[in-house]
Amino acid sequence: MIVYLRSGGALRERLRPDVDQYTRRLEVEGTPSLREILAELGIPDIFVAFAFVGGRLQRLDYRPSDGETVTLQPPVAGG
Repeated sequence: MIVYLRSGGALRERLRPDVDQYTRRLEVEGTPSLREILAELGIPDIFVAFAFVGGRLQRLDYRPSDGETVTLQPPVAGG
């Protein structure tokens, strides 16, 4: 199954995009949750504030379908 993860900011650096400057294409076995996919990439949950799939907010327990694009939003920081 193919899943696309998109992000910006510091999370983008951890994601290591390969499709374009924001998107990484992943081939995953079975139907893992977003949390499981992130763990495989070595990205702790704390780096993701929320996820969007098809314009809808999703929890990290969400299991993406083949070909879906998941947009990951890092926590907002500044000062």
